[in-house]
Parts: sequence; C-alpha cells; structure tokens
Amino acid sequence: MTKLSDVHDYGSSKTKSRNGGLSGYLASKSPSVPNLTQTFTTRSMKETSPERAGYQQFGSPLVEEPTNLSVIDLYGDEDDEDADDDEDADDDEAEGSQSTSGVIADLPVSSTESPSLEAPNAFGAAKDLSQYDRYGFKKQTAHVSQEEYHMWWDQYSRYCIRRKRKWQDLLEKSGLAPSNDVPDRFPPRSEKLKRYVRKGIPAEWRGQAWWYFARGQEKLNKNAGVYDKLLEGLNNKKDKNNCKDLEVIERDLHRTFPENIHFQKDPKEGQEPLMIQSLRRVLLAFSVYNPKIGYCQSMNFLAGLLLLFLDEEKSFWMLVIITSRYLPGVHNVNLEGVNVDQGVLMLCVKEYLPDFWQRIIPKEQSRSNEFLYKLPPITLCTASWFMSCFVGVVPIETTLRIWDCLFYEESHVLFKISLSIIKICEQELAGSRLAHRGLRARTHGRDDDDIEVFQVIQTVPKKLLDPQDIFDRIIFKRRVPLNNLNQEEIDRCRKYVTSQRLKFKNCAEIMGDRTSAKASAKRDLEIGPDFVNNALSSEVYGFRRSLTGAHWNNSIKEKVRQIRRK
Repeated sequence: MTKLSDVHDYGSSKTKSRNGGLSGYLASKSPSVPNLTQTFTTRSMKETSPERAGYQQFGSPLVEEPTNLSVIDLYGDEDDEDADDDEDADDDEAEGSQSTSGVIADLPVSSTESPSLEAPNAFGAAKDLSQYDRYGFKKQTAHVSQEEYHMWWDQYSRYCIRRKRKWQDLLEKSGLAPSNDVPDRFPPRSEKLKRYVRKGIPAEWRGQAWWYFARGQEKLNKNAGVYDKLLEGLNNKKDKNNCKDLEVIERDLHRTFPENIHFQKDPKEGQEPLMIQSLRRVLLAFSVYNPKIGYCQSMNFLAGLLLLFLDEEKSFWMLVIITSRYLPGVHNVNLEGVNVDQGVLMLCVKEYLPDFWQRIIPKEQSRSNEFLYKLPPITLCTASWFMSCFVGVVPIETTLRIWDCLFYEESHVLFKISLSIIKICEQELAGSRLAHRGLRARTHGRDDDDIEVFQVIQTVPKKLLDPQDIFDRIIFKRRVPLNNLNQEEIDRCRKYVTSQRLKFKNCAEIMGDRTSAKASAKRDLEIGPDFVNNALSSEVYGFRRSLTGAHWNNSIKEKVRQIRRK
C-alpha cells in the first residue's frame, strides 16, 4: 500500500506504446502527485522525480525521504514565523474569521514576491516559472493580472503561515502532533474544527486531510487490491477500442489543466507527462468500475485536481466517493442528478435570494413548480459549478478552500457557496444598475437583463481570487439567512425535487405527444400545462426555519446573554 510519504515518485518515465492494445499503453499505477515541498526548490529533477528504469508492473513504488519544510517555508517568508503569536482571539469567537487585511495588519511587510516554481531542469529553465503559483497553475488569467496576484499573495501567504501555526497548536493539544510535518489523523468533529477547515487547511496537508475527512481509508480497506485488478484487466485487453470510453477520455486528457506545468509535455524529450498517464489510468479504471457513469466530461478535472494532492490509487477512490456520496447521480449518463441539484439550487435562490429570484424567473412561473422541471436558463451556467465542484469556475485557491469544506461538511457546502457567489453577483448587478439607471430605463428590455445576468454569473466568480471574499463576507456571517442551510435540509430538498420531476415526467407520458396525436388535441389542451402545474404546485416545499435566522430584538438578545452568564 502506498503511504502518503511515498508519493514523491512520479512513476515510470518511459514513453508508453500505443501499439499492441492496452498492454503497455496503460502502465501500472504509480504515485504521481507532485511533491508540494520539493517541487519549488532548486534541487535536481533526479531527486524529485527519479528514473524508474527497473520498475515492475504492479510492484512497489520507490520511496523518497520526505522533507520537513512546508510549502510556505520554502518561499522565503520565515521572517513572519514569530510574528503575532498571540493573535488567536478570532478563533475563540462564535462568529469566526476576520478579513485578510485584518489578519495580516500587524505582521511585518514581506519583501518576497508570491511563490513560484523554481527551475528544476531544462524544461523548467525554458519557461518563466515565476509566472506559476505553488500548484503549477499560471498566476495570470483573463480576469486576474499577475500584479493583482502578487498583491493578494503578499498578504495571503502570511495568513497561511498563521493558520498553519494554529493548526499545529490544535493538533498538539489534541495529542495528534504530526510526524514529518504531515498528520495522518485529525481531531474529532467539532464547531472549532469546522471553523479551522473553513479558514483553510494547510496546503501540504490537504491531500491527507481530504482523505481522512472523506473516510477514504475505510473505502480502500473494503476494496483492497481492486484498483490494481482494474488496471490489470485493462492491460489484458488485446484491443484498446474495447473500452467504450477510451476515445472520449483520450480527447479530454490534454484538455485537463493545459496551463498547469505538471500536465505539460517536456518539449525536448517529447514524453507524455506522468500526470497525464496517471489521469488516463484513473479515468479508464473508473469507467470500468462504475459503468453506470462510465466517463462524463468534468470528471477529468476532478481527477486531475485530486492527483495534485493524492497518489493515484487514493485519487481513484476519492473520485468514487465524490461521484457517489457528495454528488449522487450528477455524473450519470442521463445527468438527472445535476438537474435535481439545479432544481434544489433554484428553490434555495427563491428562499434566500428573493430579489435575484425575481430577476431570473417571470412572475407567472414563480407561482408554480414549473421551474423544477423546466430549469431556468441560468442553470446552464450553474450546472458546471456542481459537475466540476467549482474547478475552473473560481481561482484555484478559492476552489481548494471549497474542497476543504466539501469533504468535511458534505455536499450542502456546494449550495452555500453557490448562493454566496450569486449573492456577490447580485451586488455587482445592483451596482451596475445604479450606475446606468438612466440609460437602462430607455434601452434595456427583458432580454438585455438576462444577458447581463449571464455575463455577471460567468465572469464575477473568476475574479474571486481571495477565498475570504466568500467566507469572511458571507459564510462566517451567522445573520446571513443562507447559512441556515445544512445537509439534512439539502437531502430533504433533493427528495422533494426528485419527486416533483418524476411526477411531471409521469404526467407527460400519460398525456402523450400532443404534436402527433391530433385527435386528442382538444383533450390535451384541457389537461395541458396548466393542469399539470396546478397538480404539481399543490405540494409546496417549505424550508425549515432556524432561530438563528430570526431578527431578534436587542433587549431579548441581552437577556439571553445574561442567562448564559449565570
């Protein structure tokens, strides 16, 4: 079994032959996760990715000695290590987090720029690696300039240092001090631990933390050797075309994080990136393991991100857990799961963001449940949020913070984050409307408003470089009603939406195809859409109200405080 400390070996560097079927085309599994501590140093590639010329199929991987340095330690930020050790008050408050600027206000200004890859070999030397972040992604995007990234990282890096120190203190107090700087266990679930997770898990601990919170080891123990057998079965196929999903997977492999340096081909050696090889094995093995899903677009991004933090076998089982527990049915062939979740999201928007709801749904439709089975156009954008778990929707650091919370708090986090992003977009739309109020009154119609909503929903999330823009502004605010959402509510809502969609489908089948059945056209008009809507809308979903969501009188709150003191 591959240990977390063993994941620094990249696997065989031999070019895989595509001739002679899948054997050789699919090499045996190898831990391919980049070493997030060694990758960013100037050590030779031989140390971080040794050649494995004598590698045996399905044999034990080579092991390297892990370094004790953290990702942040290697960026030249050591001058902040002893600063502000006493700043811990925010973790003892019920409300949670401060803003990033507040977190680092008392820390000395760092002269270092944001972290980037150091050139470990000729391939790296041929690139300007200062353009890449600590995960190998480009800092500059179409919506974030490199200067904006550096300004943000100069503050956020010190926030990360402070948070890691607090994590270390928490583990020590719980008797779980990590060995080799990587804990293999975490404290029992609690409000304090949830708050710590929401503020971000240290980058170099993320893989193990996700694995632990998602109970990945439990899944692996129940399926020991299954992944090896899947690969062996694929290798034993004489014709690779027998794998029905292979063509689609091959097409998407090189579309997966094409600007991430770990997924890029060395132009001099011409070899396929080892991460791409691992990604191919994970996706093909999954398509055989779960034929009900097979392969669905966006799964390549889920698996690709997992491979940055976990070894290949663990990434496979985490993909199984995501598609079965956190996003049930979302990646099935009929995509009904994603339609159900979009229906749930629309119910949540109607409940928690009523002003935005009126912008996207006509009044006549909002009175019934028609939007549950005729999903609003906005779901063309938001569906991808769920299918990819926000990979590519928001910048990488924000994505990873969302994943931290997902594996600790379950899938209701995705709905909270979606509502939070929509709330931020709503504020953007309100500002735009105010700025162009006179012009809009003369020229804007319904279609123009819809286009504007689409543009904002698609672009604003990509600018959310700082996770605190979501978490500090919304998620940590108890009085924001959407924070009343919990997993029980989402599970109940999913059952309701599933039931409503099924009833509509059954009604549609009973009525038949009105376009082809002219003889029964009059009857169909009598029991047409209005009849169906009236029948289905009689079952109205009601969100459970929480006392924390009520607006209490100040005198009542003061009395409660006095009682608590006693």
